[in-house]
Amino acid sequence: MTLNDILQGAQCGKAVDNLAARFGLTSAQAQAATQAMIPAFSLALQHLASHPEALGGLVSELASGAHAPSFAEPGQVSVGEAKGAAALEKVFGSPEAIRRVVDHVAEASGVSPAAIQGMAPAVASILFGGLAHAMAGEGGAGVLAELANAAAAPGGLGSALGSGGGFLGSIVGSIFGGTHQPANPQAAALVAGLASLSAMFVAGVQASQAQQASLGAIAQSFTQPPPTA
Repeated sequence: MTLNDILQGAQCGKAVDNLAARFGLTSAQAQAATQAMIPAFSLALQHLASHPEALGGLVSELASGAHAPSFAEPGQVSVGEAKGAAALEKVFGSPEAIRRVVDHVAEASGVSPAAIQGMAPAVASILFGGLAHAMAGEGGAGVLAELANAAAAPGGLGSALGSGGGFLGSIVGSIFGGTHQPANPQAAALVAGLASLSAMFVAGVQASQAQQASLGAIAQSFTQPPPTA
């Protein structure tokens, strides 16, 4: 399951057409815009996953269920816009990073920056809803809830699970190819859940060399963890 799979399957397969109708675009324009947008989401989510506090904020948002209608229900684009603004900031971390992503997507797709600016929160909400839906389908809803509880504890996810070379270090190492696994069965389940979640951060869209170079420059905006609030 990739981010593109999630978007293409959302709202009974009509999410992109619904975005087109909402923002006055053709289906081809909406498809071009979302295909240019997804690699930026992928890049930011993979960056976010390496920062425990930001990862805790993402997990809490997914576990809340707030974005489920954006993914599942046709015609929920406007609802996704309202809910997606906070999700968009969780992913990219700052208004400056969002602005750079909007400019990149507009240039890559030929769709106006104003339309991209409007679409991006809706797409964020759809993706958040789809990630949670996919986790639930793999039996990971309980893992998300447990991780959200840990993120809400004093000190956040890093404090609750341990930092550095401890429990949290085991989780992050597992996600990014580490071999150390915690002995505690509950810890191992959380490691597996986060590994499954992070595997869905793959774009599933082929970006051109020029687009990859542009995204690489945008990635410099992600040097600090996004806010968790």
